[in-house]
Amino acid sequence: MILFLSQQGQSRHAYFKIDHIMMILTGPTAAGKNTISHIIARSCSQCAVVDFDAIRNMFVNPHLTPWDGEEGKAQQYLGIQHVCKVALGFKKAGWKVIILDVLNNNTLQEYYRSLPGQAIRVVQLLPTFEELNQRFLTRGRCLTDQQFRWVYEEQCNLTSYDLRIDNTDLAPLEAAKIIENYL
Repeated sequence: MILFLSQQGQSRHAYFKIDHIMMILTGPTAAGKNTISHIIARSCSQCAVVDFDAIRNMFVNPHLTPWDGEEGKAQQYLGIQHVCKVALGFKKAGWKVIILDVLNNNTLQEYYRSLPGQAIRVVQLLPTFEELNQRFLTRGRCLTDQQFRWVYEEQCNLTSYDLRIDNTDLAPLEAAKIIENYL
């Protein structure tokens, strides 16, 4: 297990209480975001998991990805805006919020713009490519090899995170405990 704290993560939210922090859990496809977020949410009294994919699946015709050109990128940013509205609704009702999305440096900035005044902690799950590929094959392909590699590389290039966890050899419960302790 390898933990990396970004320079921003060392002090950015030290003065906030847990009730005031919204977490974005990111990582490439098959990194364990859903599994780990639900473990964390079940350990809290009121915690919502807001998954970008659930919003993205509402785009029916056309349903485009960010690599499908300008309309795909527009759908991605519209999806982020709706994720943030849902997350803010839960937070306003007193719930803790974990947002799931595969971020890059640009989309993270859109989250910051769409969640003004919110304390946001970004936690990234980043197993090795080899481990991720095994998980991806096990759960069934939903991306081409080129798209899968692109998503992984985008995650490797993410620089604005508070905590990066190499969860190659960590069980989901172990990773959840690290994240809970960090928050």
